[in-house]
Parts: sequence; C-alpha cells; structure tokens
Amino acid sequence: MSSGRDASSHAAAGLTITTIVEAALAVVREHGLDGLTMRSLADRLHVRAPSLYHHVRNKDELLDLVARNAFDAFAADRAAYGQVETLDDWIAVTTAGSHRLRGFYAGHPGLAALIQAKATPYRDLGEGSRAALIRAQIAALTKLGVPEPEARALFEATAHWTLAAVAAGGPDHLFTEGLELFMLGVRTRLS
Repeated sequence: MSSGRDASSHAAAGLTITTIVEAALAVVREHGLDGLTMRSLADRLHVRAPSLYHHVRNKDELLDLVARNAFDAFAADRAAYGQVETLDDWIAVTTAGSHRLRGFYAGHPGLAALIQAKATPYRDLGEGSRAALIRAQIAALTKLGVPEPEARALFEATAHWTLAAVAAGGPDHLFTEGLELFMLGVRTRLS
C-alpha cells in the first residue's frame, strides 16, 4: 500500500467502538437494519471484515453495541436534563427530545425495533449513551421531588409512548398533538 499501513490492522485503521457504531448507524441510515452486516460495516470502514472481529465478536454483539451507543447524538439532551429546575423545564426538554428521537428513528429504519428489543428493566444502570440519557431523564425527575420508582415508571411510559408513535408513523402534526396530550397528562399527574 502506498500509505504504508496494513488495511487489515484495526489499530492502523483507527477502529474504535465509537467509529464502529457511527459507521453502523450510517449503514442503517442508508440500507435499514437488515442491511447491517459485518461485511457491509467493514466496507463502510474501508477495512477487511476480520479487522472488526478485534472489537466485535459477531453481529449480535454489533447490534448490542449499536443499541447501547446509538444515542451519542443526544449529548445535548443529557446536558439539558441536568439544567432542569421545574416540571415545565422537564416537559420542554422531553418534548424537544421526543421530536428529535422521532426524527432519529425515522432516519434509521429498523433501529426503533432493535432498541426496544434490547430494552431491559433498569436499563439506565448499563453502559453507553442510551443508559446515560435514561439516567439523566430519571435524575431530573427525582431532583424535582418525584420518587425514584415513579420517575422510572414515568420515563418508561414516555419512552413507550414515543416508540409507539414512531412505529405508528403518521404526519408530524399528529405526533405533536399526541405528545402535547401526553405531556398534559404528565403535568396533571405530577402537579
């Protein structure tokens, strides 16, 4: 090679979990979840497939990595939850985040189903950007005085509602109206 590096070397190729997840999301964005294979990912990263196996044992582990770390793009949302001081703040951050999440899932066909399939109770105790975002949402509610079990249940209800709305599809205005009604229920319950 003219660059002097071996394309099969994972170190030389600069492969990290972050670059692998970013490339995997790009494949999903272009070809859907069914288009994500170890081969398609290797092609995207311009490496040979064996280089991936230094980081990821198989497709199942790849899907776990994607599910855990797909929310790196939501770092601003995690930070915003840290600034929540009122229920109105929480509702505003959650509403804006739900709209971004809907767009994110729409741009990554099949990803919402994968994330839901990998959902577990107390998923905020895990690693990765998804767990960090969940922890931030729950912590913002507990900071407002919501008992932790109720904060966790409210997070789960919000997440399930958003995922159900994503799966149902439909026009933007319907999603917005439904989200407003959902948040009205949240406000009533917590006030």
